[in-house]
Amino acid sequence: MTIPFGEPEPSDALLNKSVLSDRLRFWLNTRLRLLAKEQRIQDARALRGEFSLD
Repeated sequence: MTIPFGEPEPSDALLNKSVLSDRLRFWLNTRLRLLAKEQRIQDARALRGEFSLD
């Protein structure tokens, strides 16, 4: 999986390193939120299947 930071620009080298860590933190938080949401959907489906009254 590639982390989508886009193409490096010359100005990026001049920026403080905290900008990169902020972008990484934002990307990771977004990804973790999505994965948690998908996990809850899978858990709900598993529970529904476990308690189905067919």
